[in-house]
Order: sequence, then structure tokens, then C-alpha cells
Amino acid sequence: MSKILRFLSFFIPILMLLAGLILLGLSWSSLQSGVASLECFCPSCPETAVAQAGVASLGMIKLDIQGAVKKPGVYELQVGQRLADLVAAAGGFSDQADRLYVVKTLNLAKELKNQDKIYIPFFEETAAASNNTAIPQVGSSSSGEGVADSGLISVNTATAAQLQSLSGIGEVKSQAIIANRPYASLDELVTKKVISENLFNSLAEQISL
Repeated sequence: MSKILRFLSFFIPILMLLAGLILLGLSWSSLQSGVASLECFCPSCPETAVAQAGVASLGMIKLDIQGAVKKPGVYELQVGQRLADLVAAAGGFSDQADRLYVVKTLNLAKELKNQDKIYIPFFEETAAASNNTAIPQVGSSSSGEGVADSGLISVNTATAAQLQSLSGIGEVKSQAIIANRPYASLDELVTKKVISENLFNSLAEQISL
């Protein structure tokens, strides 16, 4: 009996030490796994983690700016950035931009949203629009640029003022029509989401390519 007690008194501490080391190893592995999972949400993640999480989840948005800027195109900005930041990313306004329109109409402090599209008009566009105050009506025999011989308004060549002569087309929609040119068919006004289908149906007999 004394031999058994001596044997147990010798090996029990060793077994307890080994069990402690095993538990310590498991705890360390669990801690490393938790740290790794937290690191996947930080801005310094590897490119693979960024690709899996997606740009939007990291606080980024993509925007399209066209027209009278030095470098039109699609840009990636952070959530919460303003129109002024997008213009700066595009190299600033070009020399042909209508500065008066910008000052009077655009809010450069506006916070942008993902997939926003911004169009900066050229001076010649707004100048032509202001000079074309007399717009031939449907059925008129006179014609000119942007107006077909039939008197229909051309969605591909009409000025902003000519487009605004159409019922339901204001300044915003006229600029959207101009920004999405050219159109291969009138249906593209709807498929490109420039105007609603109901508005298109009401204008179908007043417009042409």
C-alpha cells in the first residue's frame, strides 16, 4: 500500500502539470482566433479580406461625375464626403464650366450617396438654352437644331430649354436627358431610368430621336 501511495504522490503532480499545459494551449489558440477575427474589420486588412467584405462595408462609395470637369469618370470616396470632394477628385471644374450655374444651382456642401451621378453643364449648353426662348410647338412648320421638321423635340440634340418646353420636364430632368445621350431608341429614356414610364407615355407623341 505504501508503494502505491508513493507512486501516486509522484505522478499526480505531473499529470496535473500536463493538464494545465494543455488547457493553457487551448486558451492561447482561442485567443489568437478571436484576435484574427477582429482584425478582419480594421482598415488595414489584407486585400483578400477587403475583397470579401466589399467596398461598401468599409465605408466607401462610388460616384459618377460627368460634364465640365477636368477628369470626368467614376470615383471612390468615403461615406460622408461632399460634392466639393468629388469635384476635387475629378481635377476641378474645366475652363468651359458654367460657373454662374455652379454658384447658383449646385450645393458643394451636399453629402453624397453611393451611386450618385453628377453632371456639370458647359457654359455653351446653358448659353444656348437661354438664347432659345422661342420653341416651335408640335405641328409647327418651322424647324431648327433640336427640333425636327415635324416639330417634335429631339432627345439627342435639343437644348435644355427646348426639352423643358415639354410638359413634365424641368431643369433636373432636362439635364438628365442630356447627360445620358446618345439614345439609340426612345425607349432608352425609360431603360436608362432618365424618366418614368408614365411620363414617357405622355410625351411619346412630342419627342423624336
